[in-house]
Amino acid sequence: MSLFRPSCAALARRLCNAQAQLEHSSTSPVTALLHSYRSKRPQCRAFSITRRCLAEVIDAPASPALPHVPKRVVRIAPLPQGPVTEGTIARIFGPKISAPDGNNVLRILHHRRTAGSLADYGVDNLGKQYTHVDRKTAVKGLEWLRQKYPIDEARAAEEWAEREANRIEYELWLADPETESKYKDPARAFKKQMEKEEEHRQQQQQREEHKIGLLHGGKSQFEIHIEQKRRERLEDIAREAKEKEQREREMEEKLATGEYVRTPTGTQLMKPGQTTYVDIFGREQVSRQKEEAEKYQKKAQTGFATVEEMLSQSTTAQRLYPMTAFVLVTFLLCYGFAHYYLPPSPSYRLFPDLSPTTTTIGAITLINCVIGFGWRFMPLWPLMTRYFMHVPGYPRAVQSVLNVFSHVQTDHLFSNMMMFLLVGPVCHDLVGRGIFMGTYISAGAFGTLASLYWANLGRGNIAGHSVGASAAIWGIAALYCLLTDQERIKIPFLKDHEGVSFWPKMLFLAFFLFEIRTAVTRKLRMDHASHFGGMAVGAATAGYLRATGFHEKKAGLAGGVQEKAGADSKTLDVGAMARKGMREVQVSFGNKAQ
Repeated sequence: MSLFRPSCAALARRLCNAQAQLEHSSTSPVTALLHSYRSKRPQCRAFSITRRCLAEVIDAPASPALPHVPKRVVRIAPLPQGPVTEGTIARIFGPKISAPDGNNVLRILHHRRTAGSLADYGVDNLGKQYTHVDRKTAVKGLEWLRQKYPIDEARAAEEWAEREANRIEYELWLADPETESKYKDPARAFKKQMEKEEEHRQQQQQREEHKIGLLHGGKSQFEIHIEQKRRERLEDIAREAKEKEQREREMEEKLATGEYVRTPTGTQLMKPGQTTYVDIFGREQVSRQKEEAEKYQKKAQTGFATVEEMLSQSTTAQRLYPMTAFVLVTFLLCYGFAHYYLPPSPSYRLFPDLSPTTTTIGAITLINCVIGFGWRFMPLWPLMTRYFMHVPGYPRAVQSVLNVFSHVQTDHLFSNMMMFLLVGPVCHDLVGRGIFMGTYISAGAFGTLASLYWANLGRGNIAGHSVGASAAIWGIAALYCLLTDQERIKIPFLKDHEGVSFWPKMLFLAFFLFEIRTAVTRKLRMDHASHFGGMAVGAATAGYLRATGFHEKKAGLAGGVQEKAGADSKTLDVGAMARKGMREVQVSFGNKAQ
């Protein structure tokens, strides 16, 4: 370099001499030295130098003065509601952190949240006096602050990044004022830069490029590429600034209409009554769950404004005969299934280690839970209300069977399945899969049909909806109570207990009288007509089986859960059956996993 510009030799000597003194400086020594050198060197031509210029360069001071950057003082304000009590500090951080230290840590973290520096510093480096506060403890304090004082941390981080960029650019501008400052408007700076570059290109086109062999004048490909990247960056900055101005203008126009208000942080707009939440990235979002629920609820409704309008669309006969015919066909299919069903060979079963009782009860319970879970998804509401919910004033035939597996409320599903898991296994062990499934489906279908007739011809609620497996469960409960010969029942969780007397027929009578009492007094909002319909199917099935000699035929129903559990044929042991069923599930799925 000294061959082309002799002053560079002096610059190199000064750099070597100043290296030891600039070692502990916070500013880059090369930057400071270049700044000092540029401001004090004489204006000499590149390939010629006079004695006067050389003397001024050599006699320059060996230690250039560095630009002074004042140290920033950060003032941390107290918490919005003042210091936190000692009990709250112990609940947040535990007993190892004292109340003053806990308050100071919370102040530091809250200052980083409001200032926006949390994105850079995180929860680490709280200070020399807080080295005993680890990262996990600090995160607990941050979570408490986010719940107690919610703010838009993303917006604060953006403002922090912009301030830091401006500060760094300003310090660089102090070191070299010829650089472009970021304090200028990006769109205006881009426009001026484009005008300069366009003028420069026009001058370049006017001048004819001179070539000497393989060398040519003008910018290199590297410089052209850098300029192109810089132009793209400025275009992006200008576009973002324009889009931001457009968004602000649209927000002001919407606010002027009075239909919208600003969110708590002011970054977005929302309608009165809407709520906001903070997502996992710390950004404020407007919750539209209420609007979505209203939209799908409107789609799920029949569209009738009044009951009279709904009833005017069809006659009583048009509402009754389609479901009546469908239920009669269902009865015939259930009778055929119950009469001709034969248990499959173990080689054809998906879970051969499970007994038929456990498989059937588990499958029905799973179907009920899946359909009940489907009511949690709002886009499925139109489909669920059309086919899985029975409305007597606007019925569909298929609802007579599908609504038996449908539960809208979680507590309704839980109570029905608990009753089903109590009475289902013992009834299945008693009659087998064919009769059990036939009774379950036909009792649910006939219960829905009874509710339809009672609402249209009696005094029922014709505009109400009916869902649930209660009718089917009452059917299998009536079938078991009227058909079993068991005389004792063992209470679960009691060891060495012989059991208490058990009168199934009297129990069914008590259930029947209780249902009549609740229907007359109307203390419970239930579809009592469907319950009586399910009981009627269960009682009719039990009477038919006794008349055809069921007890002489049930010797072929071996392999039930109660028999495998070792329970006496005259004793009902629900606990032993439950334990045996759980053991079968563990063994079966363990073999599948292997």
